[in-house]
Amino acid sequence: MKTGEGTVASNFCLSRKTEGTRGPVYIVFSDLDGTLLDHNTYSHAGAQEGIDLLRERSVPLVLVSSKTLPEMTELHSMLGLGSPFVFENGGGIAWPHDSSTGKPLRVEFQGLPERELRDKFNMLNTVIPVPVKSILDMSIEEVMERTGLPHKRAALARERRSSIPFILQEKHDIDFFELEKINIKLYEQGLAITKGGRFLHLISRGSTKGSAVRKIISSYTLLHEKEDVVTMGVGDSENDIPMLKEVDRPCLVRKHDGSIIQTGLPEVFITKNIGPAGFTEAVKTLWI
Repeated sequence: MKTGEGTVASNFCLSRKTEGTRGPVYIVFSDLDGTLLDHNTYSHAGAQEGIDLLRERSVPLVLVSSKTLPEMTELHSMLGLGSPFVFENGGGIAWPHDSSTGKPLRVEFQGLPERELRDKFNMLNTVIPVPVKSILDMSIEEVMERTGLPHKRAALARERRSSIPFILQEKHDIDFFELEKINIKLYEQGLAITKGGRFLHLISRGSTKGSAVRKIISSYTLLHEKEDVVTMGVGDSENDIPMLKEVDRPCLVRKHDGSIIQTGLPEVFITKNIGPAGFTEAVKTLWI
């Protein structure tokens, strides 16, 4: 069990073990695009078996994504989940059901707001060797073309609060090692970049999927203080590495082309299957 600093978030839905059962309390954290959702179609059909298995065994499924708050709220509802979720690569956490306000979600932001990141965006031109373009400078039609999202969801993808996705306008692959070098320079300004399936993302230093996951794990751990909490993380891209570092059982799903990323982790389970089917494969290992 890995823990971090945090407090119990009041009144959000957490599944407990049935009285009288034995064994650890499991929590599964999962990326969306390319992991629980198909990279091309955004279907979760291949992950449904894994989702159902978690629901049958009362295991919380915590979504951890680069998607925006409105995108995540919609998907969270569609999947019928009651656990917290992480949006914009750790730029925010949504805790379900805030009884103090009567609102369905209590939103906690991490790092700099989007307007401050936008003011610093041009700094990327000093550390990246090719021109960059922000999603905020793209039309909805261009976002649709680059992502395959329908108009409504492409519009939601531009509603940024704590991160700015961007693309490289010339052919250039930023690998694991170059990403580290770029971030050493950006850290001095309180910034960082991370890499997802389709976009790179400008974020605040320290506001990662890992920092958000650490807070959520702390809340579950305090709630289940007399039980052993075992965490699993499932992802496919570089922006998932901070999440995978925080969990007991990191699982790497193969990308849509069958490839896998470098994580730098000493031990990680690598699925045989791609995307959503890989998610289900990873979930099944909890009980093997």
